[in-house]
Amino acid sequence: MVRITDPLIIALYLLLSQGVHATPQDNLPHIRVCGDAIDWPPYTYVQDNEVQGYDVDVLNRALTDQGVSYDLTMTSWSRCLRGAKNGEFDLAMSSSYNSQRDVDYLYTDWYYTITPHYVYSTKQFPDGLNISNVQDLKRYKLCGNHGYNYDDFTLDSIKRVGNSINDVLQKVRQGECDVYLSWEEILEGNKTVWGIQHIYPPLVSIAVPNMEPHRFYMLISRQLAEKSQLKSLLDDQLKHLREELN
Repeated sequence: MVRITDPLIIALYLLLSQGVHATPQDNLPHIRVCGDAIDWPPYTYVQDNEVQGYDVDVLNRALTDQGVSYDLTMTSWSRCLRGAKNGEFDLAMSSSYNSQRDVDYLYTDWYYTITPHYVYSTKQFPDGLNISNVQDLKRYKLCGNHGYNYDDFTLDSIKRVGNSINDVLQKVRQGECDVYLSWEEILEGNKTVWGIQHIYPPLVSIAVPNMEPHRFYMLISRQLAEKSQLKSLLDDQLKHLREELN
């Protein structure tokens, strides 16, 4: 299992492991869930042919413990989104917010936050970057991953240049990108879960100053007949989790 050091996630794991059993949700069908198979530990990842991570613990608490069965398919994020939109999947895990997704899907309440980071090369910028807030990043060539939503960064000119973290970091090393936008917990999760150390000299990863953590949600397919009931159940369970932490 993944080793988590963040106190909030540790507390959530303890709560989730206890389980809260409620009246079975007889009005909900078997739920088909999808997640991103690439670069999203510690929240969802595949290890030894088994899906693991925080998302799985949340699903077990919010669905299984409430009498709702589910299966989880790990695939590309673009296919997961497409499948949830057209009804192939009923629920997509670990999504940030943007207005178009709000049209295409039904958002649940948020269930975790992650810390926005920017990555650059000291070979290209030996004196570092002068960043006091996220808008200062506009001066640089910004890059990200295909299919990822960067709306929370509130930046317009982000070029998608790779499918994986390593793909984009190679562009940074080669000088094709000045900055890679990512999140601390995802970079750390890759190291903790898979032993992949993405950030090493000349690369540096720094938290974006004066920026709130980014919230993540689940996306419910609007093609699911019981979408409102599923949202009500999930929102209720996620609310209970937050209340138990307070």
